[in-house]
Amino acid sequence: MASLIILDLDGTLYNFDGDDSVNFSSSRFYREIKERGYRFLMKKLSKNRKEAEKVYEDIKKEFAGEVSIGLEAKFGIDRYEWFKNTWNLNPADFIEQKDLLPLVKSLDGTIAILTAAPRVWADSVLRYLNLSEYIPNLFTGEPNVRKPNPLAFRRVCDYFYVSPNECVSVGDQIHSDILPAKVLGMKTVLVRAKSSETDYSIDRLEELPKILRMIK
Repeated sequence: MASLIILDLDGTLYNFDGDDSVNFSSSRFYREIKERGYRFLMKKLSKNRKEAEKVYEDIKKEFAGEVSIGLEAKFGIDRYEWFKNTWNLNPADFIEQKDLLPLVKSLDGTIAILTAAPRVWADSVLRYLNLSEYIPNLFTGEPNVRKPNPLAFRRVCDYFYVSPNECVSVGDQIHSDILPAKVLGMKTVLVRAKSSETDYSIDRLEELPKILRMIK
């Protein structure tokens, strides 16, 4: 039995738009973040629409998708100001509310959320799903070290004084939830997909308790 269960947030605890086929990059949610980002950059940097879009895309490419880090480095824009103006959205507009309490309560071991999303979004999602009280351990994508860096997973282990081989990482993305966890020696569970690169694959999150009971 795992001592620590590390759960991804977006795409794992819920589906964008309630559809298994919709991932982050193709979701209305991501389109809205980009739109808000363009408008923020137009105002903050006195750019027109085309210029703002170019700034966004150039930063995204140069900093491997970490726009907040890039904007802070290149333009001195505080990352929390960026998050507040782009990620401060209402979960009810983008995800279907589900009763996950029975599932969460059935999981043996300490539960932590590790997400690449900022706290302003993650906190809202957990409140919306009525999970804040039952999953108080939240590790977000605001520090410089973020998923898929294995050190982000190591940080969670160190916080609980747990060895990686006592942990299970559960997520829907191979590159950010599975591979970096396996590098550290964690067991891994891939949700809503199948791959030879994970230890276990499940079609639905509701299958997780059974899988966890199989892990020694």
